[in-house]
Amino acid sequence: MFHTITSIHTGVRPLLAALCAGVMTVALAPVAAASGNVVFRSHETFKDSHIEQEEHGPGFCPDVPFLVRWEGRGVVTETGIARGGGELEYFSFHVSVEDTYTNVETGASFRSVDSFSGRDQTLTLNPDGTLTVEFMDRFSSKLFGSDGKLVGLDAGTVAGTLVIDLGDPEDPEDDTVLSETITRDHGTRTFGERDFCEDVLEFLG
Repeated sequence: MFHTITSIHTGVRPLLAALCAGVMTVALAPVAAASGNVVFRSHETFKDSHIEQEEHGPGFCPDVPFLVRWEGRGVVTETGIARGGGELEYFSFHVSVEDTYTNVETGASFRSVDSFSGRDQTLTLNPDGTLTVEFMDRFSSKLFGSDGKLVGLDAGTVAGTLVIDLGDPEDPEDDTVLSETITRDHGTRTFGERDFCEDVLEFLG
């Protein structure tokens, strides 16, 4: 069976690994579905907190004169479904994350709420042994100021095509992305070029 799990949607896998580095609960449930056989389904949650200056040292926003507490929580769901006679696995994921930053001295805080989802649309096994993946990703990032009001929003849809060298079809760890082509990228962008440390000073100072 060919695996595409580790290389689909470049940049997403490292994100998932980073999000799941905290405390989590994992549930795997291989079951049958009408549209194909579910090879795996994972549901992971995490919740963590720390003082930014203690976690990151002097590299954290050196101009910020007060301690900042970060609190994060999120959910990651991944599913793999075998289709086409069980030869190919279609991958989908959903990630939702909320980060809150608080001035330890005053209690002032601001937060960001992010969600990402993606799904393989079409998988094609090419004669040369490579795999073509047509995918669609959706994203939403919201920033709320210390007064609770929405400061910025980035949201939209990205669709594209990946060509992957599978290497050993039984070993997903050796998959290599040969090319990535974005065919659609549209949505709302109001964040602009924001600086995190400036946000900390503005919202928490």
